[in-house]
Amino acid sequence: ANHGQPEKNRHTIVGRNSRMDGIQAAVLSVKLPHLDSWLDARRRHAARYDELLKGHFPVPVTPDGCEHTYHLYVVRVPERDAVAAKLKEAGVESGVHYPIAIPFMEAYSDLGYVSSDLLVASAQMGELLSLPMFAELTPDQIDHVCATLIASVDKHRVVGE
Repeated sequence: ANHGQPEKNRHTIVGRNSRMDGIQAAVLSVKLPHLDSWLDARRRHAARYDELLKGHFPVPVTPDGCEHTYHLYVVRVPERDAVAAKLKEAGVESGVHYPIAIPFMEAYSDLGYVSSDLLVASAQMGELLSLPMFAELTPDQIDHVCATLIASVDKHRVVGE
């Protein structure tokens, strides 16, 4: 019932997420009428992130004819953990979602994949960083996140060179 994980980010068996109960369903029925406006807000926020971060980082791409929900807004950054620490020092929360690519999870170890089999997945595991994303974000907050992220990476590049 928890994607086969006995603890966070450790998937020992193939599982699924089936945790909704009656109370959660009741809350969802109240929230559901607001979903479209929340998704529209997330898309506006993502567009602002795109505008400010393009040219600094690869930004998410939405294929033509599709609409992204922006459950997460994820960028690739060098030295992700050091950058995340700098963001936190500046009061910006970030997240690392799915730090282990699926083929490398314990649940799939019988497939025998090694890093050299999946070079892109291997490289990106240490680069992906989720930025704040929720419907109530303000433009000023997004501007602060982006400025702090860019400065954090620039400072890290100078220190690391």
